[in-house]
Order: sequence, then C-alpha cells, then structure tokens
Amino acid sequence: MKNRGFLHYFLKSSSGIMTSRVLGLVRDLTVAAVFGANRFTDAFFVAFAIPNLFRALFAEGALSSAYVPILAEKYAKGKDNAIKYLNQLIIEVSGFILFITLLVYIFPDYIITLFMPGSRDDLEVIGAASRMLIIVMPYLWFVTVVAMLTGYLNLMGSYYVPYSSTAMLNIFMMLGALVGYHYGGNIIYLAWGVFWGGVAQLLYVFFYSLKKGFKVVSYGERDPDLKKTFLLIIPSIAGLGISQINFVVDRVFASFLSAGSISFLYYANRLFQFPLGVFSVALNSVSLTEMSKALASDDKVRAYKIIDKSIISLCFIVIPATMGLFLLSYDITALIYKRKSFGITEAQLTSEALKMYSIGLLFYSLVGLFTRVFYTRKDTITPVRIAFFMSILNALLNYIFMFRFGHAGIALSSSVVAMINTIILYKKIGDYRFSIYENGGLMLKIVLSSIIMSCFIILGKYFNINVLINIVLSALLYFTTCRLMGVRIREVLR
Repeated sequence: MKNRGFLHYFLKSSSGIMTSRVLGLVRDLTVAAVFGANRFTDAFFVAFAIPNLFRALFAEGALSSAYVPILAEKYAKGKDNAIKYLNQLIIEVSGFILFITLLVYIFPDYIITLFMPGSRDDLEVIGAASRMLIIVMPYLWFVTVVAMLTGYLNLMGSYYVPYSSTAMLNIFMMLGALVGYHYGGNIIYLAWGVFWGGVAQLLYVFFYSLKKGFKVVSYGERDPDLKKTFLLIIPSIAGLGISQINFVVDRVFASFLSAGSISFLYYANRLFQFPLGVFSVALNSVSLTEMSKALASDDKVRAYKIIDKSIISLCFIVIPATMGLFLLSYDITALIYKRKSFGITEAQLTSEALKMYSIGLLFYSLVGLFTRVFYTRKDTITPVRIAFFMSILNALLNYIFMFRFGHAGIALSSSVVAMINTIILYKKIGDYRFSIYENGGLMLKIVLSSIIMSCFIILGKYFNINVLINIVLSALLYFTTCRLMGVRIREVLR
C-alpha cells in the first residue's frame, strides 16, 4: 500500500469520529441544559456506564484487538473465509452478551448499588438507576455487533461510516432528552433514547456492510480460529477490563462525594474525550489495521515505521490540544454546557475535573497506541500484568487525591496513572525504540510552537477575547509557527 493510504484512511476515520463527537457535544449540552447535574443525572450516568463498560471491552478494546489481526489474515487468503469467520464470531459473542444481560435483568438493584455504593441509602436514586439500567442494557449487544462489523469495513477500506455510526445514538439521546423535558424533566426518556439509538446505529452499519459485500451465512463447521480468538480475548479483556474498571472505581469513589460529582466527572470526561476520540482513537484504530496487515505480510520494518509516524502525529496534535484544554478549561466548559439547569457553579466544578483530565491526554493516546503494538504481536499478557498494577495504583491515588481536590482529584489520579502506564508499556515493547536522534528536532519544534500558542491563549484570556475566536486564532498561530520553524505538516500527518 502507498504511504498516502494511511493518511487517507486516517482522515476517513477521524472525520467519521468527528461527526459523532460533534453530535455528541450537542447531545451532552442538551442533556446538561435539560437535567443539569444532580443525583438523578448521577443515576443515569451510572446506569449508562454499565453497558459502556462492556462496550469498551468489545467495541473499542479486547475483541477488536484480538480478532482484527486474525480477520486480516483470513481476508488475505480469501474474502469468503473472513465472512464465515466473522459470522460465527458474532453468533458466539452474542450468546455471551445475552448471558450478561440476563444477569443484569435479574439483579439490577444489586448491580447499581455495587457501582454507586455512596447512594445505597437513597432508595429513590437506586430505583431510578435500576429502571434505566434495564432499558439501556440491550445497547451492549447492538454496539458489539457494530464493533465487529467495523473491523470488516476497515479491511474493506471503509472508515467513515462505522466511525460516524455513534451519531445515531447521539441523535436519539437528544430526542429522548427533549421528550423528557416535555414531560417535566423525566430522565427515564433519556434511557429510551439510548435503546433506540443503539437500534439505529446497528441498522446503519449493518446495511452498509451488506453493500460492501458482507453476507449472513449459515453457521456450518466451527472455524478453528475461533478458539484462538477467544484465547486472545480472555487476557485482553483482563487487561483492558482493568483499565475500564478504573473508570468504574472513579465513579464508586465519586458516589461518596457531594451529589452531582459523578455527573461533573462525566461531563468533563466527554470534553476530554473529544480530541482523544477525533484524533487519537482514529489514529490508533487505523494503526492497528495497518500494522496487522504489515505483520501478516512479515513486513516488520513498515510496521515500526507506522509506530514512529503515529507517535509523531499524536504529539503534533495532542500536545497543543492539552495546553489548550488546560488553559481554557472553564471557558470551554461554560461555552458547551452553561445554560438553563447547568449554571456557573456546575461549569466551574466540571472545569476543575477537565483541567486534571487534560494533563493525561497525551499519555492516554500513547497507552492506546502501545497496547495495540502488543496486540498485533498477539501478546496480550504483558498489557494485562501492567494494567493490573495500574488499577491498584489508580484506586490508591483516588483515595489520596479526592481528600485534597474532591472530584477533580479523581480525574488527576487517572492522568497520573496513564503517564506511568505509558512509560512502562514503552519500556516493555522490546525491540522497538522511538528514535530521539532522528525525531528530537521535530519534537522540540512542536513543543516550542505549543508554548508560543499557549502564551497567545493567556493574552487572549487577559483581553477577554471570545473563547471560539481565541481557539481559532491560537490554532492558526500554532500551525503557522510550526511551518515557519520548518515543520512539514503534511509530511508529519502522512
């Protein structure tokens, strides 16, 4: 494949995610305006977090990382082999999800209490969260099938449609919020928005997959590589599961703080996830597919070039984004959320968490990239071991920091853990090393340009320049400064 292919697929992927993320911001500001931040929004976000915990495992984590390399190998041998394998994988994973969903339906109150123990004595909140959990739980199956079809579409060179599919969820959640507003602020309709959004998301991706040659085929003889896939998934689930459990633990700690703390962390995390999703997740997803193809062809040199290019590209975008988020945390939060039920106090408390999350933006991005390097080598054990110790550290730092910084301390803990995780993963990769000698000058130019941009942001705040104008002018200054320093922007991103 030509070098421009990577950039082409990355742009398609990131534009698809951009579509979803922009609508996601509109969704979140709608939810914030209608419902604000209180104990019932805490209840919804906890209920929604439970299927999303497994979504992170299957849609964005262990399943994708385990089966995409195998799917790429099968596709190289014949498209029909890949389609048959994928059909069987969907059926068997669906059975596992059905089992999880039934457990949730039988014990909803116990599960909710496990996730928000600080509210265990508030029966009204626990009851509301349980009812919403029952409604949103089927979303797990919808989004998992979408994730598996996404792997197929990526191999077919399609990135925009699968990564824009979350737009369907966002649209229906907005509709649910508006219906809830019409019925006196009843948040239960937001949960129904999740359900119908999942249905629409699945139909959107499924019919496009059919257009791209996917077929629903009879089960037939069980593919022997399914066992291999599940053997890879199990340790991957343990590793990425631990990572996702960190977010769950964050909510558990936040449930012992004042009402709304879970919501403040959610709203801040959504803003933090915008640059992470639009650029980092897109780049890492494309990198996984391209590295898998390279290694399937036994082209280790190209695979390592992809890692080099990914690190440089991440730093080029994420370093200035980190500085911008940190310096403009309140301004951005107020711009997005501050209206109707979401006032100045809520905006300030959310911005405190956003500032702490922003510190870890680059490290979250690199953790995603380095973890995928291990998965393309079919080494799922090493990230598990590291993630296990990171989980213990995260809980310990949560306990320490929350007493000093409240809910913002929980966000800070996540950033510190991401930094330590990045360092350890990099050292454990083995024969790959990022060349400081070759890339040090470029990295220095990126950092200097980011510092100049930051100074401009501070001046803009001092002279009360509108936040949107400040962001646009700062971004233009950053890219201009990079270019004047000799950074070939197109080459960096290619």
